[in-house]
Amino acid sequence: MDFDPRYGIFAIIASFFLFFLVVGIAIYVLGALGLYTMAKNKNIENPWLAWIPIVQLYILGRIIRKLKIGEYEVPQVEMVLPLAAIGGTVFSVIPLIGGLIGLVVLVVNLFALHRLYTMYRPDEAVLYLIISVVLPFMGPVFIFIMRNDKPLKEEDQRGSKWDLQHN
Repeated sequence: MDFDPRYGIFAIIASFFLFFLVVGIAIYVLGALGLYTMAKNKNIENPWLAWIPIVQLYILGRIIRKLKIGEYEVPQVEMVLPLAAIGGTVFSVIPLIGGLIGLVVLVVNLFALHRLYTMYRPDEAVLYLIISVVLPFMGPVFIFIMRNDKPLKEEDQRGSKWDLQHN
């Protein structure tokens, strides 16, 4: 019986797929558990929504409560974040407009992440954000790491030398 090299190539591809699937699920669980714990700690209703893709952005919005981009304050951030994600997905099929909307959604989500990082770890907020952009899998890891931290009061958040929203 001869060894068919196609089986070896298939086994390698399947192994890579399985590895990235397991890592992806683990990272998703870390982020969802982090948001769930933060929501429970802040007594937010229905913290279990943190486990549902896209809907977890509602929980993120409830945790951060407000989002300022420059001088503009995003109204009802808990609704804007998930609806923007859905809109970005729907419009992604339109070549130019979809790309622009996707970029806007990315920027809004990065500001939301920065707000979350600033609430819990203001001195590391910019570093966490940069790492989250360069290595996107680290965002959920940082959320998991911060899950049991107490959010700082608003005036303490502004004290950070790297605060993008108030300096």
